[in-house]
Amino acid sequence: MNEEILEPIVNEDESNLLNNDEHTSLYSGKKFHTLEECENFLDKWSKQQGFHLIKDRVTREAGVVRRRTLICAHSRTYEPHSTKDTTTKKLNCPFFVNISYPKSRNPNGFVFVNKINEHHNHPLNQAMIEFEDRKKFTPEMMDDIKFMTIHCKFGATSQRKFLEGKFPLHPIYSKDLYAAINKFRPTSKSLSNDAAQISNWLDLKKEMDSIWIVIRGWDNDNTLTYLFWMTPSQVENWTRYSDCVINDVTHKTN
Repeated sequence: MNEEILEPIVNEDESNLLNNDEHTSLYSGKKFHTLEECENFLDKWSKQQGFHLIKDRVTREAGVVRRRTLICAHSRTYEPHSTKDTTTKKLNCPFFVNISYPKSRNPNGFVFVNKINEHHNHPLNQAMIEFEDRKKFTPEMMDDIKFMTIHCKFGATSQRKFLEGKFPLHPIYSKDLYAAINKFRPTSKSLSNDAAQISNWLDLKKEMDSIWIVIRGWDNDNTLTYLFWMTPSQVENWTRYSDCVINDVTHKTN
């Protein structure tokens, strides 16, 4: 098997990625001591340019990464499975970076940047990247969300109040919180799509109006066993007339 040449050739088309600062420039032939160092540099560099990089193809030998391709987060294409109008970040962006860790003719064990396609088919926005990083939940926050979702069965409103109290300087957006909670909620095997949609809808309603009452529960298998709610008007009528409402439903019988 032919191995890569130790020193990749710098293409003239890629030369405009060079600048006077070796520590912040990206070019074909740039080398790093480890794969982790290389990937950390590329992650930081791409954010400074105004876009995100994601991992794509990889070649391993005996468990060791020898070649990897990183692409723009707007790469690839989206294939819709319905006629509904949808938005997607997959724009088939052509940007990519190839890196390699040659097995031979590489006595110092360097990781090299090989080929770069620097072109994008969309605007770059450094401010947006910085905003996304600022609002991203920290590992500690994700651990709290996981615990409150799985063990406490808390909804979005209760979790938001807890997080805002514990992390007062961190911005919390409803869409991000719903997405984080859904990562730890029951899968489609234990929670039907219809139930999941109505559960999320109820969380959104309570977020908009705290008078809503939403109560749900799961069994030991993390399967939804009940979902109860009262609208603001129902709460008002209940406090006025004090009537008892009984709900008769089925679970795991159909």
